[in-house]
Formats: sequence, C-alpha cells, structure tokens
Amino acid sequence: MMPAKQTSLLGDHPKAHACGGGDCGGHQQPPPPGVDYGSGRDGMGGGGGMGMGVGMGNQVGPQGGTQGQHVQAMMNQQADNKVLIVYDLDAERFNCDRVFNILCLFGDVEKVKFLKSKPGAAMVEMGDQYAVHRAVFHLNMSQIFGNKINLCVSRQRSIVPGQAFELPDGTDSYRDYAGSHNHRYADSEKAAKNRNQRPTAVLHFFNAPTDITAEMFAQLCDEMSIARPRSFKVFSGKTDRSVSGLMEWETKNDAMEALACINHHPLKNANVPYLYTLKLCFSTAQSS
Repeated sequence: MMPAKQTSLLGDHPKAHACGGGDCGGHQQPPPPGVDYGSGRDGMGGGGGMGMGVGMGNQVGPQGGTQGQHVQAMMNQQADNKVLIVYDLDAERFNCDRVFNILCLFGDVEKVKFLKSKPGAAMVEMGDQYAVHRAVFHLNMSQIFGNKINLCVSRQRSIVPGQAFELPDGTDSYRDYAGSHNHRYADSEKAAKNRNQRPTAVLHFFNAPTDITAEMFAQLCDEMSIARPRSFKVFSGKTDRSVSGLMEWETKNDAMEALACINHHPLKNANVPYLYTLKLCFSTAQSS
C-alpha cells in the first residue's frame, strides 16, 4: 500500500505552473539546520519554484551519477536560500504591504516583488532561511480571499528590484522593507516573543489604543471590505499606554484577510497626539 502523501515543508508547486513533474519531499516538522529537504525550482525567468521529485532511485542523471544524487545536490543548494515565492494570491486584493503583513509573523520580510509575467505571484526575500522554513511550513495551502496560496522556495537567492509596475490598487509592485519598524525578529529578544503556528480563526491583537472598541474594529473591517469579527475581547489589566486582546472570525479565511488588511494599520486615540500601530498574530486560543 502506498503511504499517504504528506504536506511538503517547502510547498508543492501548483499544477498550473508545473515545469516538469514529481512531488516535493515532505516533512511534518521544520527540519533543523543541516537536514536535507525538498525545495522549489523555477523555470519562469522571474524566479519561482518548481516541485522537485524525491525518491527517484538510481536512475542515471544527465551529467553522470544517479538521478537521486542530482536531486539531493539541488536540495542542498536550496537549504540556505532566504527567498520564497507565493503563488495564487488574489491579484486584485494583494499588494506588497499585505504580503508583508502575513509573512512578518514568521520572520523579517526584507523585500517583496510581484511578478508581472505571473499575476498573483510574488517573490519575498526574508531575513534568513529559517524564516522561509517557518513561513512555508505554516502558511502553505492556507486560504485567503477564497484562494489557497502556495509557497515554495525560489531558485533565486536574492531579489533584484528591476522596473516596478503598478498593481491594480495603484501601488508599486516592489517594495524594500529593510528599514521597517514592524520587524518582529530584529533581535533575539523580539524573536523570542513570537509563537509560530498555522492560521486560526482567532487573532491576538496588541499595541492598540486604550479606547479601542469592537465597533471601531468593525468599522475598520468595513472600510477594508472584509468580514467583521464575530467576537471581541480586551484583556484585563490594561496599561495606560496600550491594550491587547482577542478577535474571532467565522473562518480561518476571514481571519487571514484581516491579518493581511489591518495588521500594522495606524489607529488614533482621542487622548494622545500620536498614532498607534495595530499588531496582529494568530492566537492559540480555541475558537468558540
């Protein structure tokens, strides 16, 4: 009996973009440093990912040696790559900031570049290869704006800006986030505060103004044309500076849309002259 196919750590290349054949090798947990794993390879010109088959036995490869040895060599070359590709994004709803907003939970996002030749595909350069591992492991095949997004490692090792074009919402197709104040892995202290997990219907919010209300969040979601949260809770023991709490949506898809659209959204407090930068992440709290 053939074993059940596992979800690939580095993402199966979507069939619509396949440039060869074979499935990615799968791991149920992110591999520690030094462990070999399957990776994406592209034949797109702009840099993408193509599923590389593993377990090919001893077929002779084109350069001598076995096919398995050649595949293993390509895997090893990708082990320290910090560039990934996201496919099947809603081209009408996504921009660079929204890609940043969902990937920043798993590592520092340095650059985002949409591919003109592949609508709905974006290259993302992360802070290191471990951020790529975390992002692909936790987000691959998650649903947002009704699409299941596909993440895999790019064969390109860095993003070259090139000439930007205009996305449907009027923003540029490329953005550099090297100096962003919203990095969550900038140092070991910040990195230790992150709790990596797969998408849930519950989001933890923090750094919100002290006068935040459920109605304020509902209005913000209406402005973004996304679903309102069905429940809202502020944690007790709030400080004089900011508050935190939980919001729950009907589905994981709705929570993902909120993460993309309102994570890092500036919020006002009537009692202070400065803006708050709202921050969101997936919560370990159980859905009601």
